[in-house]
Amino acid sequence: MNKKRVIILLLVVLNAILLIYTLRLPKQEPKVKETIETKVTTVEAMEQTEAIEHPDFVKEEYASSIPEGENIALGKKATSDSFTQSYTARKVTDGIATGVSYWEGKPKSYPNIITLDLEELYTIHTIRVCLSPMSIWGKRTQDFSVSISSDNEIFTEIVPTKQYTFDPDRGNEVQIKLDNLEARYVQLSFTANSGAAAGQIAELEVYH
Repeated sequence: MNKKRVIILLLVVLNAILLIYTLRLPKQEPKVKETIETKVTTVEAMEQTEAIEHPDFVKEEYASSIPEGENIALGKKATSDSFTQSYTARKVTDGIATGVSYWEGKPKSYPNIITLDLEELYTIHTIRVCLSPMSIWGKRTQDFSVSISSDNEIFTEIVPTKQYTFDPDRGNEVQIKLDNLEARYVQLSFTANSGAAAGQIAELEVYH
């Protein structure tokens, strides 16, 4: 037997021994990487057909409460001791509360006085002072008093100077209740405005 055959025979024997050894080894289960079980709660979503707004961002809808009776100031003559640019007193009785239809007194010249002529004596129970309801007219306070007269010469103060809040979220209006007083002239005297340098009125309404 030559040397080459001896080598081949040895290799065959070694392969056989290795195969027998391998077959006799115990089988090992494949290693599985451990995972962390995550608990997931499934919540069924409600049927949604429109956008949902958080209640904290929902603005309360405000419906203005018009006083009983007739607004006898509509179309009547109003005058003032001063005004700014084209914002004259006559605009407070034109029935328009939006845009540039408002009166504004001369800046930094308090008191700013505006007087309404009802043309005859009336028994009045409510005065409604309005600014534009548009949101651009931000919330502000105005200080003013209310006086009445029958002859436009002698005025009697019926509501002393008081601070009133005008809020566009509440109609930007103020209603002043009276005890059925008789008057032909109604006069408001402004002494402060947190939103401007003078008194402002978009509509001045008097109810009979």
